[in-house]
Amino acid sequence: MDPNVNGQLQKEWGLQIAVYLFLGGVGGGAYTIAGINSFLGKSMELSTTVGLWIGFPALLIGSVFLLTDLGNPRMAILAGLKPGTSWIARGTWIISIFMVFSFLHLVLHQFTEAGKTAAWMNIIAGIGIVFAILTIAYTGLLLGASKGIPFWRSGVVPVVFAISALVTGHFLIMLGMVLFNEGATTASQLNVMATEAAALVVLELLAIWFFLQAAYKQPDSRESAERILRKRIFVIGYFILGLGAPLALMLILYFAMAGSGLGAVLGVAFIGALLGLMGGLLLRQSILVCGALPTLNIGGFQFRRISRPKEAKPGMGLMPPH
Repeated sequence: MDPNVNGQLQKEWGLQIAVYLFLGGVGGGAYTIAGINSFLGKSMELSTTVGLWIGFPALLIGSVFLLTDLGNPRMAILAGLKPGTSWIARGTWIISIFMVFSFLHLVLHQFTEAGKTAAWMNIIAGIGIVFAILTIAYTGLLLGASKGIPFWRSGVVPVVFAISALVTGHFLIMLGMVLFNEGATTASQLNVMATEAAALVVLELLAIWFFLQAAYKQPDSRESAERILRKRIFVIGYFILGLGAPLALMLILYFAMAGSGLGAVLGVAFIGALLGLMGGLLLRQSILVCGALPTLNIGGFQFRRISRPKEAKPGMGLMPPH
């Protein structure tokens, strides 16, 4: 049987949800880095400023993509109901609280004099970091709540998404630092960011390996694991161009460009960061499109579960595929 014909592959969550998951991750990751750097003071001032300007807007734009996928966006307020039993409701509250604190932090950082609100800023940064981490974990936990898709129902998925969020957060901050560079001080900050990004990319490679290995070992998710490894957007787009190339460029930036001119440093950082961001989006898209209903093995025969015909979405809007 061809899974593309018989409806085994899920079709309900596509590119719009991938963009939402990506923006939620990159916004939470960028804020986490900015919040941590805010405790370091002037030495990482530009990265802090850029990260704060990314956090709130990224979540806001991501929410727009989510609303466009709802069957009835006017009923979106219902998404926050029943947080005790619904991951969508929990995520709604987590993201909403994070957006409030990330916005407050941005306003205080940008429009108040240094030193006057240091204590309040540190408190807000601490709370914001907690909810930023919960936000980036939630983007993976949301998939894990989709019980009908074994490929997503893995404890490694939230770990992969959390590490990827920190990686893409680093890269988007670096991209902003290149665009709004302040000369030699920016080059030194990019050197620090490149080191952190390279370490996180290695962690992401390990997390992806564990995720695919675990998926392949389970009969229900093995087909999805094989499918994703045959997809060019995953192997070439994500693995080679989205992880391998940025890792190589970050290592070059750290080890081989100490005496290079500012233009060369900015160029390498820009290309590496751009490729890394592309990889983060392709990772989420690949995992979504390879999600499939399991094949049942009964009496030595294989039966594929067939997804039901597409129906109108419920009034509440976004629901996990099942």
